[in-house]
Amino acid sequence: MTKHKIVLPGEQLSTSEELLSGEGTFEENGIIRASRVGRYVVDEKHRKATVEPVTSIPVVLKSGSKVLAEVRSVKPSMVLVDVLHVIGKNRGISGDTNGTIRVSEISTSYVKEASDKYAVGDIIRAEVLQAEPSLQLITKDKNLGAIKALCMKCRHPLVRKDNFLECKNCGNHENRKIAIDYGEYELDKF
Repeated sequence: MTKHKIVLPGEQLSTSEELLSGEGTFEENGIIRASRVGRYVVDEKHRKATVEPVTSIPVVLKSGSKVLAEVRSVKPSMVLVDVLHVIGKNRGISGDTNGTIRVSEISTSYVKEASDKYAVGDIIRAEVLQAEPSLQLITKDKNLGAIKALCMKCRHPLVRKDNFLECKNCGNHENRKIAIDYGEYELDKF
């Protein structure tokens, strides 16, 4: 990749005969122009013009994004969450962060009610199923589900014990749809 100068929106970068229009650019009457302020970059291998942003831009949630979310409410047929972070991105989220997980999207096995698998305050890893018109998440994969949960009786952290969660403080046992690495996650990896 060849890096060039800083460019401004609308600035001519190349022609469509020389290069393809890539991210941060648009084509207008055979001329490739910058669509944002950034560093003009030419991908020699793919013959593509792009403009890398010079300022960090907010993350936009899209289908397939892996996220961390906190459970805010649990209804019989769905879980309401607030998306806190997009995994792999060190930037705030742009747009609506209120999402839902339908009971049918919680697990690959049958779930009668959402409260059988999640509780208010759980921190979960989920995947964005759809971002528009409303944010829908899914936790069916073995890497998705609760990564941290608190006891519903005394609010102490739950630890994994075989296929259930146990509170070391009060001895309460609870069931959750947990990620394969429950309790072993490292938040700095996100």
